Amino acid sequence: MKKTDINIIFYTKFCKSFFILFLMLIGCNKQSTPLIFNEIILNNDLKGYSKELDIQNDTLYVVNEEEGLLIYEIKIDTFYWFDNSGTDSTINTSIIVDKIYSDTIVYQNWNLSGIQYFDSLRTIIILDKFYSVQHATLTSIFENVDDKFNKLCCSVDYQHPSKMVVNQSNDNFEIFTLIRNKSFTVGIPTDIVTIYKTQMLKIGDLIIADEPIKIIDSLIYDANDIHYANNRLFVAHTNYENSEFKVYFRDNPNSTFTLDTTITTPATPNALYSKGDTLFVGMEDHGGVKVYNFESAENGEEISWLATGFSVKDLYWDSSNRLLLLSCGFQGVVVLELDDNMQEVESWILNTGYAYSSRNYLGNIIVATRNGLEIINLKNNQ
Repeated sequence: MKKTDINIIFYTKFCKSFFILFLMLIGCNKQSTPLIFNEIILNNDLKGYSKELDIQNDTLYVVNEEEGLLIYEIKIDTFYWFDNSGTDSTINTSIIVDKIYSDTIVYQNWNLSGIQYFDSLRTIIILDKFYSVQHATLTSIFENVDDKFNKLCCSVDYQHPSKMVVNQSNDNFEIFTLIRNKSFTVGIPTDIVTIYKTQMLKIGDLIIADEPIKIIDSLIYDANDIHYANNRLFVAHTNYENSEFKVYFRDNPNSTFTLDTTITTPATPNALYSKGDTLFVGMEDHGGVKVYNFESAENGEEISWLATGFSVKDLYWDSSNRLLLLSCGFQGVVVLELDDNMQEVESWILNTGYAYSSRNYLGNIIVATRNGLEIINLKNNQ
């Protein structure tokens, strides 16, 4: 092969690589403004992958593959910068997370991948992926009593829970669980997904969970996420042939769910989050996020398409600060500021470790990654 030919091949490959990189850099609907932020704070004492987190008030709950359940107290660290005259000062704040609970021995045989907290019941719900969903009160956890956790599902070996969502509106406490059925036993349904509802009640100081009730059956085995809001249950990836999600509706908490509509998406839906009448749908294959409104349109009205070029693993809408947080695996975390019409005002890309889940706490982005926890302070520099 001639040297000239080699140069042409190299140049062609270079151009292709540059073009792909260029597309990724301009993946958002408008070019992102580089965000100046403080150094990432790494909690290096965590082994294994941190899969999900939840924040309630000043408490941070984390599930980690090796460390199990971890609970932190979040504290504000305030410091002042004075000019040369010593008169004018700038107030800066950052956060410190102090571990207040861990017990590696208890969780050494668990595969924790999900956590949510019932504030009204002071109860933690954790997902032991492929095995069960468990609940425990904070009191029993901190007092380290034996058998602190009680199983909510699953009663047989072929039921593998993969996702869960809680509903704690008013006095109604429910857990919806997406169960994958896998069995080689004759007469047992295999390779399908069912959704169960578990009702929880508080009687005095006791937390009682009813037997799980099957509410939706025979979804495809690769259905991958669920979310609940305003009597609607959203289920992601419900068809092998087309990219779509389904919306189920009930008139009130005591009625049954019926299929309301099926909505197609340009890429496979992978993550759902809903608050009020707004639904965010994160997609794979660099599909970004579709935003829908279910208030004015019976079948859901698409109102925006954001962060194209990013593959979304998890998302969270911080409505009080109007920040949409997208956890995008190797692509890090995308932070979007949205206006009242769910249109992008500003957007930034945070270079973190492989990001599974993220939350905002007073201008600090806390990320569950393969490196443990990573915290990025945004507020001081915006």
